[in-house]
Amino acid sequence: MLETNAAETKDVKKSVGTREIPVLRKLLVFALLSVAFIAIGTYPPLRSHLRPEELDRTIEGLGWLGPVLLLLLGAFSPLLMLPRWPIAVVSGMVYGVFWGTCLANTASLVGAGLQYWMARSLLAHVATRWIAGNRWRHLLESQKDVFLFLFLFRAFPLSNFVATNLLCGSLRIPARTYLVASALGMIPSTLLYAAWGKLAMKPSGGFMFLAFFTLAFIVLGTVFARRFLTRANAGKAAE
Repeated sequence: MLETNAAETKDVKKSVGTREIPVLRKLLVFALLSVAFIAIGTYPPLRSHLRPEELDRTIEGLGWLGPVLLLLLGAFSPLLMLPRWPIAVVSGMVYGVFWGTCLANTASLVGAGLQYWMARSLLAHVATRWIAGNRWRHLLESQKDVFLFLFLFRAFPLSNFVATNLLCGSLRIPARTYLVASALGMIPSTLLYAAWGKLAMKPSGGFMFLAFFTLAFIVLGTVFARRFLTRANAGKAAE
């Protein structure tokens, strides 16, 4: 038994180096997208292609269907394995940072909830495959401090969005814990995406500061959260 635990702990520590590269890639994507949207918002030739007045007319024409359409797209994008940031960016462009964040976060939460429910029912046989190969399974299997761990997974790019949904559903994490931790954890990245959209439409020092501040929070938070979760995961594997 001790030999098994020691082997598992060794595997967890060994995987840290191989997992650092995907995390760094995700952070690099955040940085590059931030630069891209800042460039769009501050460089007139690029910004001219957005044509804010035409977008405003389109949204006014849609009326209440606009938010509903974004909610539906955001809810079903995880089922199609699509990233959630485009919906949040468009929401920020159209409805501003605050309401865009609320709308995109709600849409993503609905999509995450659908996958969670499917992993507990329709896709249970598929979702179980995620348990054996998921790096963070030890943290969620024990059910102890699961709210904190899940919040960190959502707040920082440490785990695949779809994989986390399926893993939590397969492990039957309590629905209230799952939904609340997911809703709160997704706020930083959704806020960043919405700020990108608003910055591209109406460039200003305030929106630029918000985008940079949120990006810095996510980058620094990812570094410290990964260290914390890695130590906790090694400890859980050794129990």
